Amino acid sequence: MLIRTDNILEAVEAMPDFRNASTVLAYWSIGDEVPTHDFIAKWHGAKRIALPVVLNHTDMEFRLYDPDRMVRGPFTICEPSKDCPLVKPEEIEFAIIPGERFDVKGNRKGHGNGYYDRALPHIRCKKVGIAPSSKIVNHLNPEPWDCPVDVVVSGL
Repeated sequence: MLIRTDNILEAVEAMPDFRNASTVLAYWSIGDEVPTHDFIAKWHGAKRIALPVVLNHTDMEFRLYDPDRMVRGPFTICEPSKDCPLVKPEEIEFAIIPGERFDVKGNRKGHGNGYYDRALPHIRCKKVGIAPSSKIVNHLNPEPWDCPVDVVVSGL
């Protein structure tokens, strides 16, 4: 399902699944991704905000956001330091997922390293892809390992 809106993150905040979640997976935005830094700061304290931490060339884990303990990870993306509390995938109640491209059915293409494709099958909650309208296409040809999201929220 695709939702188009004037304000992507306000639409996410209005979702009942988000409102009811105490632990939310987000991501630290870079480049032309939907900016998430202010969103993360806004909800820090009201919710447990988990962010991905890259472990090696194949895996990532999730740690609680702490604005005072952010470090640059392997791809120069800010992430919680390894001493921040670990968040297990089963603790995540709502997940906000980035992507390089999404289609109207929720298929997603990432940046090509497969970190999210390996992690998403372990996350059992609602997965919401967010992206500017320039990253939405009518159809992607997903590979068998590409994990879709449940909903895509995009700008008009």
